[in-house]
Amino acid sequence: MTESIKNTVILKRELILLFGGILFYSFSVFAAITPYIVETKTLYFGDIVFIPGSCSMAYNTEVISNLTSSNICTNSTGTAGTYQIFANPNKQVQIKIKSHGDTGNGVIYVPDGELVSDFESAIIIADTTKTINSGASGIIDITIGGRLTINSMLSSSNAYSELFDIEFTEL
Repeated sequence: MTESIKNTVILKRELILLFGGILFYSFSVFAAITPYIVETKTLYFGDIVFIPGSCSMAYNTEVISNLTSSNICTNSTGTAGTYQIFANPNKQVQIKIKSHGDTGNGVIYVPDGELVSDFESAIIIADTTKTINSGASGIIDITIGGRLTINSMLSSSNAYSELFDIEFTEL
C-alpha cells in the first residue's frame, strides 16, 4: 500500500512539473510579439507649386523653408509624419528610412527626423540604418520631416502621393 501512495505522489509531481513547463513555454511563446508599425500622422508639406525647386520641413517644429528661389512650398508650416513601431520590450531594433528617388515624375523626397524610445533616442539620416533599444515599453516613436525637391514641371491636375520606405528588424 505504501508503494502505491509513493507512485501517486511521484506521478502527481511529474504532472505538475509537466503542466508547469507547458504553461511556462506557452506564456513565453505568446508573450513575444511580431514587431509592427502604425502611422499616427501623415507627412504633409502643405500646398505645393508644381515647378522646379526645393523646400524642407523641420521634423521637430514643422516649419517649412524654401531652399531655392522658386517657392514650391506655399505654407509656412506642414505636418511631420509620425509612426510607432511596436516591438518586444528591451530589444535592439534596426530602422532604416529610405529616400524616394525620382522615378520619372520629377519628385524626390529625402527624410530626416528622430527615433525615440523610453530608453534612448537617435537622429535619422536618410538611407542609413540606425539601431535603437525598444525600451521597457517596446514602443519606438518615429518623427520625420525632410527635404522635398521637384526636378521638372508637374501637372497641377494630378495628385502626387510619393512613397518612401521605413524598414525595421528586431534583432
